[in-house]
Amino acid sequence: MAHGLTALGDLSCRATAIDLGSAMVRMYVDGRGLVASQPSAIARELGTGRLLATGTAALALANREHGVRLVQPIRDGVPAEAEETEDLLRHLLRTHHRRRYMAKPRMAITVPSQISQVQLGAVRLAAFGAGARRLTLVPVPIAAAAGAGLPDRGEDVAIVADIGAHVTDVGVVMGGELLTGHTARVGGTTMDKAIAAHVRREYGLIIAPLTAETVKLAVGAAVPPDGDVRTVVHGKDRDTDLPRTAEVSAAGIHDAIAPALDAIVRAVRTAIAGSPPEMAGHFFSSGITLTGGAARLPGLAAVIRDGTGLRARVAENAAEATVRGAATLLRPIRGYESNRLPPLGHRHTLVH
Repeated sequence: MAHGLTALGDLSCRATAIDLGSAMVRMYVDGRGLVASQPSAIARELGTGRLLATGTAALALANREHGVRLVQPIRDGVPAEAEETEDLLRHLLRTHHRRRYMAKPRMAITVPSQISQVQLGAVRLAAFGAGARRLTLVPVPIAAAAGAGLPDRGEDVAIVADIGAHVTDVGVVMGGELLTGHTARVGGTTMDKAIAAHVRREYGLIIAPLTAETVKLAVGAAVPPDGDVRTVVHGKDRDTDLPRTAEVSAAGIHDAIAPALDAIVRAVRTAIAGSPPEMAGHFFSSGITLTGGAARLPGLAAVIRDGTGLRARVAENAAEATVRGAATLLRPIRGYESNRLPPLGHRHTLVH
């Protein structure tokens, strides 16, 4: 019996980190690594409200079956629908912890660098309602910096731009502190929507979001093409609803996402501009590190370099950097404990 109690206690304390993204939620369990990377979505049965599926299965079910309501409860990196977010987190915990209904893990959850107390309360309620025993809230830039191994090369300062599907979160991190942070509602999905609208308007073709993303990556749309580069796109004719293809200009794709690229550069510049002037020397040596799923757009680092005058690079495993960093920070540091969380408006630290 004693052995069984020891094993149960060990499992219930297994540290769990979650990156709550508007499009994707990722979960990292101490000792097991990344166990989930799925769409931030749940499917409910109409009428009864019964939870049917989460993630990719929820999207497929909603597209295939009638009588299914699809809910995407995370917006701009915070719960927009608290009950739905709680159910999503609870399903993740029960799926990926062996003691499905008894595990009460210590949890780290990422939050935007600019977040209101009301939004923080929503994250806390969802986490504790889902089964968290102890909660650590980590600002996205700090988690991303830790996941990318920053600061490195003996530097004390890191600039991190986490570019997600819907939100770009930029922070200047020094010695475990977030000196300045800035969030902007722009990301990979913003570009995909712009591409889809462009193709529909110019070519009379309706394309799926995944097709828009594929085209964006294939043509390296962050930088203008060298010459008349074209790519074949498959979709549905706007007028007849029948399948059709079109040869789409890469230059047009670049022009379509240019406003989103400008907004990302402005977000980076705003975060840097909020730092004291004595940090300038550090910035030139540390440069800017890009994380997040949308950071993999070819040429994006060059666009940010040209827009800021600082060198920029994409972190290894950029999409997973934030959740891995949150997991790393949870183990050795009890930062951002939920019962003593400082306001996240200006200067934040993980060390108490």
